[in-house]
Amino acid sequence: MKNISKKIVLGLLTAAAIAPAAGQELRTSYFMQTSNFRHQMNPALLDSAYFSIPFLGNINFGTTGNIGLADFVFPLSGSTEYTHTTFMSPTVSADEFLSGLHDKNRADIYYNWNIFSVGFRAFGGVNLVEMNLRSNTNISLPYELFEFAKTAGAKEQYDLSDIGVRSQNYMEVALGHTRAINDKLTVGAKLKLLFGLAYADFSVDQLNLTMNGDQWRIQGNAQLKMAALNSSFSYETEDKNSDDGRQRVDGLDDTTFGMPGFGLAFDFGATYKLTEDLTLSAGLTDLGFISWSNVLAASSMGDYTFDGFDNIYTGGTDDGTNKLGDQFDALGDDLEDMFAVYDDGKTSHSQALAATLNIGAEYTLPVYRPLRFGFLYTSRISGIYSYHQAMLSANVRPLKWVEASLNTAVSSTGWTLGAMLSLKAKHFNIYLASDRFLGKVSSEFIPLHNLNSSINFGMTIPL
Repeated sequence: MKNISKKIVLGLLTAAAIAPAAGQELRTSYFMQTSNFRHQMNPALLDSAYFSIPFLGNINFGTTGNIGLADFVFPLSGSTEYTHTTFMSPTVSADEFLSGLHDKNRADIYYNWNIFSVGFRAFGGVNLVEMNLRSNTNISLPYELFEFAKTAGAKEQYDLSDIGVRSQNYMEVALGHTRAINDKLTVGAKLKLLFGLAYADFSVDQLNLTMNGDQWRIQGNAQLKMAALNSSFSYETEDKNSDDGRQRVDGLDDTTFGMPGFGLAFDFGATYKLTEDLTLSAGLTDLGFISWSNVLAASSMGDYTFDGFDNIYTGGTDDGTNKLGDQFDALGDDLEDMFAVYDDGKTSHSQALAATLNIGAEYTLPVYRPLRFGFLYTSRISGIYSYHQAMLSANVRPLKWVEASLNTAVSSTGWTLGAMLSLKAKHFNIYLASDRFLGKVSSEFIPLHNLNSSINFGMTIPL
């Protein structure tokens, strides 16, 4: 796990799929009558008894984002050896590169894996016991960071804000209960015990860069907090220590299994049948926190100098074009210097989960009741990583054992299409779904224009 800071920064810039990811739910299933896992968005939607196939009950992986590989890698003309180059190449103009970026460039990568889940009828309602492995990684990068990298020297001062990378990885054990209060109102709640496995949070609230001769004066404070199993920092050589003697962080060493975090969270939800054909619903999930112990803390020097980006494209080669991978390596080296952090010792830290609000309305078509239309608004509340989406869906169940859904949504990361097919026999239920169909990809299957993609698969046994 050496050079982890370089790898993190490179992952930020390319927005390619770096390591762990972000736990979300299958929103396409919210209005699906045969979906056993829609209670993850609203516990009041737990309406049937079931048993999930262990480790195969619900597997959900995907990404969201408003950037892709094509925003950072460009075709290279005039070279017989290489076909592509990075945005740092002089063959790529600043306007061409920067025009494809946003004020806030973001990427979210997630994974939600159900280990087991059991729903059963008792105590006047439907009850739930389940265990999930969840991973949630968020990246937020301002336009000005890329403007500085590409045009350093065009201006004498750059102001960067809201730079961040955050990752949460944990197990959750949930106990839930849902009951009908009357023929119109149903309520549900969950208690979730959280067991933290790994956590990282790199943040820069404000960074000011001012030209000072042939160097840049950087004023600001970068903060890094990490708790990854049982581990400790590894360090650069002593000549790279800070002026006050703190050791410069290079990566992680001595990693062994451990569980550095424990926490608690709650989900609440309700549905209300306003008329025979119209049902309203609302759910608030992941209202809680994880408390991390033995957190490795590091920070920047606060006021220091940076030489700038050097030799990214040429790399000393005879033809003036470095290999694509070598360009990213050189860029990573410079970014590692720009965002260097130094050991502050160990501490403890509590981190709130990203609470999510879901508000839905479902309308059943009176002339053909197997057809229903739904509207779902989702708001994930998480500071600079907050996410909002409005989804319209059409759901049809022409036969008791067949149900399908098609939806379109507009969100903080763009426009998407999603669909789901669920087959539910008397003693077996299998489904395949996607909240966001994968767009154009590279030969390595990296999304070219945005990171909006997902795949969800599961099998359960109705009881």
